[in-house]
Amino acid sequence: MRPALPPSAYTVRKTPARGIDARLGLAPEAQLAEGEAAEHRGDFVAATTAYTAAAASDDPRIDAEARFRLGRVAWRQGRFDDALALYERSRATAEECGATECRAAAEVGIGTIHCERAEYERARASYQVAFGLTASASLKGKIHLNLGVIAAMERDVEQARELYGRAAQAFRSAADDAGLALSLYNLGMLHASLGEVVEAEEAYDRCLDTCERMGNRQMLAGVMLKRVELLAERERLDEAAAECERVLVVLGDLGDEVGRAEAFRWQGYAYRRLGRREAADVRLKDAARIAARLQVPLLEAHVSEELGLMRAEDGDTRDALSWLERAHSRYQAVNASEDAERVATRLESLGRAPRRISGRRRAIH
Repeated sequence: MRPALPPSAYTVRKTPARGIDARLGLAPEAQLAEGEAAEHRGDFVAATTAYTAAAASDDPRIDAEARFRLGRVAWRQGRFDDALALYERSRATAEECGATECRAAAEVGIGTIHCERAEYERARASYQVAFGLTASASLKGKIHLNLGVIAAMERDVEQARELYGRAAQAFRSAADDAGLALSLYNLGMLHASLGEVVEAEEAYDRCLDTCERMGNRQMLAGVMLKRVELLAERERLDEAAAECERVLVVLGDLGDEVGRAEAFRWQGYAYRRLGRREAADVRLKDAARIAARLQVPLLEAHVSEELGLMRAEDGDTRDALSWLERAHSRYQAVNASEDAERVATRLESLGRAPRRISGRRRAIH
């Protein structure tokens, strides 16, 4: 049985097989192309309209592809529940009609949602299925890249480097500039996590050049966010706060809620360090609400820790303990052991023994 499509703007009514959709006057294949162009330039409203029209086709292959792309738009906007349902619908339809590459792409999409939610074993399982299905060098590059992200999150630096290298090789063989840009983006993040600031900035600059050349606003915003992070960590706080305002404009246009929460987090961090407590509180609480609503536990943990530190600095021990305990539990839930230990030490300094949970991840249903 196909998964039910969630109640949303993406519910469509099947129309008679005429090859032309009356709303746009385009064949379904052309609607997919229109949607792809709109998505590429960051116009997600137009992309959704075109993909929804294409999904009304009686051709199950076009239906499956359109649902996958609608899922991709939802993912880019941080609407993970909608994205997962759309990917699952696409996968089921693709399997029924033998659209193997679309099925593989949907599996990658499903794995990426699990990865966003720190459900790494489920993500790996989806990527393994996709790798066995696809003959596309570009899609294999994305799988290597996503597995590298998981390795980096789990502090396996050498595995992450190897997987990013495999991804870059696959993208080059496929002449996939967007994939190569993504490789540079992730390589920059790896350098930054190791304190290799110069190398990180170089990777981000190369990625920015590529994104601007391609007109890819989604990735452009992501790289801008990573540059904000570097500025903040190098104590260039006024620059970091100002850059956040610029990136928030782009993210607002794109409807990227996860990106906005990340920008709020870093702007709140900069404001706290600059002594602008009220502004920091507003930004950090906005970030915490979005992260909790979208179920992004690692981001929620980072923001909660920041709020806890600010409350402790202000002498509000009760609120500090509440936010730090929240951060500690989220870090433990995603097996971020170093972060959890750091917060545990802070809790103990405030007179509260941290609550410990099993090292195993939460059960996933």
